[in-house]
Amino acid sequence: MNGETRQKVRSIIEDFAVRQAPRFRRWTSADVREAYPFHRIVFPDQAIISARVERSIVTAMGTSLYPQLAEAVALDRFSSVKREAAIEGVLNDAAFNMIDQIVSELRERTRPDTPRRLPDHAQEMMDILNSRGGGARTITVTADLYVEDFSGGPLFLELKTPLPNLDIAAESKRKMLNFVALKNRQGVSGAKAFLGLTYNPFITRPKYSHSFTKRIMDMEHEVLLGRELWDYLGGPGTYDELTTIIDSVGPNSG
Repeated sequence: MNGETRQKVRSIIEDFAVRQAPRFRRWTSADVREAYPFHRIVFPDQAIISARVERSIVTAMGTSLYPQLAEAVALDRFSSVKREAAIEGVLNDAAFNMIDQIVSELRERTRPDTPRRLPDHAQEMMDILNSRGGGARTITVTADLYVEDFSGGPLFLELKTPLPNLDIAAESKRKMLNFVALKNRQGVSGAKAFLGLTYNPFITRPKYSHSFTKRIMDMEHEVLLGRELWDYLGGPGTYDELTTIIDSVGPNSG
């Protein structure tokens, strides 16, 4: 990251931290003693308060922090970058219905003696693009982050925390397939779509084992995980720079 981007990232992180601070002040040690008396056998009051507000802060990270950071990082290298970007195009009915079928088959739990569809991006795109017939329909898909001038072709990102539920994983898959199909029909080469998981609580890719993601997504070709996401957007070393900034402004900075 250049100096201007680094400062922008730092400002985003600092501003987010300031806006979340009041959540902690709503709870006191007296509240903890009254609400969670038995937790205090093991946990200090601050740990209980942190656990109490964690869900709302994580939600705010997903809706605000991650998209802002991703946009700032991408703008370090590219000029056509947009959050909540609506991409419109035309698909024939057969291709549209094939995408629905693929997502439905990936979601289904089948009997042990019945083969289940496994995620395979190349095969899925072949099935979609070979689906001919039906009328034309205009559809719109919205990217959490869209980089139109990304290296090699436009980039569509779904930015999610690393443990999406089945509905979120399936809807992200549907949007990603629609986007790549739309761009292909428009003759745009190199279009890419990824589920960008903003961090990896399993630490390494081989250890990542969240069942819903693995059921729906082709992990090798459709998922950027933690460090991979940030370095893919900003170039090698971006993730390390991000974590260095976090370490310098967060509560562990002292």
